Amino acid sequence: MYYRPEGEANTDLNWPGFHDVGQGVELVFDTGRFFVTWDNAADEELSVYPGCMVDFLRTGVFEDVSAHPDWQGHIGQPLAALRLLPNEAAVQIGGQQVLIVTAEVDPGTLQIEGRTDNLVVFFGPELRDAFFAQYPDTPAE
Repeated sequence: MYYRPEGEANTDLNWPGFHDVGQGVELVFDTGRFFVTWDNAADEELSVYPGCMVDFLRTGVFEDVSAHPDWQGHIGQPLAALRLLPNEAAVQIGGQQVLIVTAEVDPGTLQIEGRTDNLVVFFGPELRDAFFAQYPDTPAE
């Protein structure tokens, strides 16, 4: 489930391999659920909370993306690990990695730029690594 600002409702911001999310990503597993969001109180920091986004984030639009092709290979897979890094959450689902980064996608050019109040989900390390290559002062994962 993604949580987007109201102004981005009904706008397809999901491109193959990466999705411009907005403010939150909720993941559900057999063992429970949690969500990742950027935190207004801590610039450029992500927070992970147990439970449902709807209990925390209330002024936007919730988008069910479980049927999206990028998520299909992850459905039914177990959570193997979650690492919270500066500006990034690395989620190991089964044998694959999903990376949630504070960034934004320009819908016209598909350029990905760093931003503190928006999230981008990467479905593999290649695009994530290319994004972080723009910021040489950021430590690599």
